[in-house]
Amino acid sequence: MPYVFSTTQRGFTPVLIVKVDGQEVSGGFYNRLIEASVRDEAGQKSDQATFKLDDAGNALELPREKASIELYAGWKETGPAQLIGLYELQTLSLAGDVSGGETMVLQASAADLRRKLKGEGREHFENTTVGKIVERIAGRNGLSARVSPELAGISIPYKARIDSSEIDFLTRLADDLGAVLKPMGNVIVMAPRGMAKSASGLLLPAIKIEKSDCSSWEVNPNGRAQYGKVRAAYIDQRTGKRVIVDAPTGLDGPDFTIRDPLPGREQAEKAAQAEARRLTRNTGDGHFELALGRVDAQAEADVIAGSSFRKEIAGVWRAEAVEHTWADEGWHTRIEIKAKEDGTSTKDDDDD
Repeated sequence: MPYVFSTTQRGFTPVLIVKVDGQEVSGGFYNRLIEASVRDEAGQKSDQATFKLDDAGNALELPREKASIELYAGWKETGPAQLIGLYELQTLSLAGDVSGGETMVLQASAADLRRKLKGEGREHFENTTVGKIVERIAGRNGLSARVSPELAGISIPYKARIDSSEIDFLTRLADDLGAVLKPMGNVIVMAPRGMAKSASGLLLPAIKIEKSDCSSWEVNPNGRAQYGKVRAAYIDQRTGKRVIVDAPTGLDGPDFTIRDPLPGREQAEKAAQAEARRLTRNTGDGHFELALGRVDAQAEADVIAGSSFRKEIAGVWRAEAVEHTWADEGWHTRIEIKAKEDGTSTKDDDDD
């Protein structure tokens, strides 16, 4: 049975379901749960889940090494709990002290694909696409690949892997394209960095927030050094000449130049655009602490701060990380934000 919290938050009651190796844990697990937390980060870091349990009497059964863990959450009054994430147990620690009793801490993460893709080797790819490269490496390791449409069709005339692991090779390829490579279960996902899209190409649902949704917030709208555009170079194979491409940031400032030339025009343009988005992202950050947990909140999604906030905060941001916490006081969600990577102001277009 799902664990229904005794705490009510604004008239809503948190519900939590934990499954280990496909089977829901017993009531004893829930009764001993001190705190559960999940952290979803933008970029290449694996999502993390942590469970802290009261181990008084050492009655808890230890899960097997690398056990699979499913976590579902929701509100009793709004329907069935929804899937938060799929994880693999990484570490288990047992601790205790004379005054505080004994505890067990389970730490899990999205399946670590680096173990499967860590072997070093050499190979080359000719006259192919990004999507085919990712699919080829994933397939021979028994994994699936999901590459967003705007990346999958990018032409790769030649790319070599020399004395590097498959995961490092794919990570560098993603970096060159302004994308991220992220493990999701048994799937290798490559998607544009900061574009609020899943690997299927669908937009992630925006997270809309008003003051009334928050228990607290802190936002720093002030930026660091700004650049007006990013310049990247490639060598034209026909003429042998160095060619420069530019990507505007939408900000005022000097040029930022990427030092090393790229293999071709398309890759130079992608690299310049990615760096422009990265530089733009560094012009503001902060966080919102939500009074009620939000199952719809996902890293990389747009965060729309509503008009109830002052004008320097109101507008569209990007979710850099989302952290859920369940404890005696209920379920809370913290959303860490950064400025969007599209070179625009955080203010809504409708806001004068």
